Amino acid sequence: MPKRIPIPRLGKLEVISFATGFSLMAFELVAARVLAPSIGSSTYVWTSVIGVIIAALSLGFFIGGRLADMRPKETDLVWLLCVTALMVVMTQLMYKDILADMVQTFSDPRLQAVVGSLLLFAPTSFLVGMTSPYLAKLNVKSLKTTGQSVASLDALNALGGITGTFVTGFFLFGYLGSRETLSIVVLVLLATSWLLVPRYRMVQRIVLSVISIFIITTPPVLTPNIVDIDTPSAHYQVVTFMKDFYEVNGLITGPSGVQSAVYKSGSLEPVFWYNQELARLTLLQQPKRVLVLGGGAFTLPQYLAQQLPDSKIDVVEIDPGLKHISEQYFQYKHPKNIELIFDDARSFVQTSKRVYDVVVVDVYGDTNIPFSLITKEYGQAVAKRVKPDGIVVANVIAGLANKPCKTVFGAVDAAYKTGFRYGLYSNQFGADEARANHILLYSRQHMTIPGMKPIPYLDGQLLTDNYAPAERLYYACHQSTRPHN
Repeated sequence: MPKRIPIPRLGKLEVISFATGFSLMAFELVAARVLAPSIGSSTYVWTSVIGVIIAALSLGFFIGGRLADMRPKETDLVWLLCVTALMVVMTQLMYKDILADMVQTFSDPRLQAVVGSLLLFAPTSFLVGMTSPYLAKLNVKSLKTTGQSVASLDALNALGGITGTFVTGFFLFGYLGSRETLSIVVLVLLATSWLLVPRYRMVQRIVLSVISIFIITTPPVLTPNIVDIDTPSAHYQVVTFMKDFYEVNGLITGPSGVQSAVYKSGSLEPVFWYNQELARLTLLQQPKRVLVLGGGAFTLPQYLAQQLPDSKIDVVEIDPGLKHISEQYFQYKHPKNIELIFDDARSFVQTSKRVYDVVVVDVYGDTNIPFSLITKEYGQAVAKRVKPDGIVVANVIAGLANKPCKTVFGAVDAAYKTGFRYGLYSNQFGADEARANHILLYSRQHMTIPGMKPIPYLDGQLLTDNYAPAERLYYACHQSTRPHN
């Protein structure tokens, strides 16, 4: 009879392998969240986080393997887990100050993300990497079962990583913040450290555990007029400030400032010029059906609903968590003529069968439009959602007074021109600015609208879903308008 393949046992080392996999992936997801308010959430940020963590892990594997061969002691693994937990505590305490220094020191967001990741996330990842060869060394009892011993650890580590990814992304971020998620990582690492030789240096380990738990459970010092909020898909800040002698609540989604705002007095009038212009152009059409891509704090849709009580307004917003934020901080009271659709804007325009008199596009991740909303395929898809005599109005941060920002303007224009023949634009001050909010209007029929000028011929590059170097274009535009010392 063929030999039965033995079922791997689930021992202490396998549990630790699972726990470190869980902790690493939870830590990696938190890392991107931590960087977002200061540096953004672009591809540059994810590239930096993933690249730095993998590099640190690789170095940890290398050093840990040599140390494990020299002294394969369970007590070393105990301290490795304890110190890793301590490094997560330090990350939790220091990340805001370190990132503030990064932004002040470096102007390049790529450098900010790489250096910030090195300082904040590399040490912990390095230590997690060191645990893997220690676990393997301690788990191998015979050359005959080396493959099985190592494979069982790898399998549990991968399973822990998968669990950490889904639990963190689907649940922890939905109910807890980034700090609280880091606290869970600390508790997991400390708990697993006690699985090995629990009586070894008990007093020191208890003191270290108590101090770590005290630190992670101490509420952070709150910054006046700033509220930090995590949802399953993003990190936000709600700030209170004065604008034109009126107190305002604002929503921040990235490092470049406030993206949505509402007067605390109760007025629904748009606070910022670009929202005022989007509203003006929409109301001029007296539309029966309006589509708003990008809900934000739902300040513009609610204003339009008030001004157009007989119109139907669909609002597509990717983050369901913004509804609660808007109700709590931005006076959103769901009007009867608004339908909230929680979906990706590109996905909606491609799959929906509805058509509209006006499509309003204000979809930004901080100061960047997602690449999928500036391509040929997007332009063709959104045109299908617009009635023959309807219009699209879009908020775009770009310019005509310098080449890099004109390139961004031209790329956006080229995408919309795949479905519309005519284009108009306006900005707050009327001149061709280097970089500012511009409102673009597209139609199939020639239109003349007060305050708007025809978009000049730009010979813009038509981007595609296959090739859309959005981050590079936005970065060049941003850098071209930065003040130089």
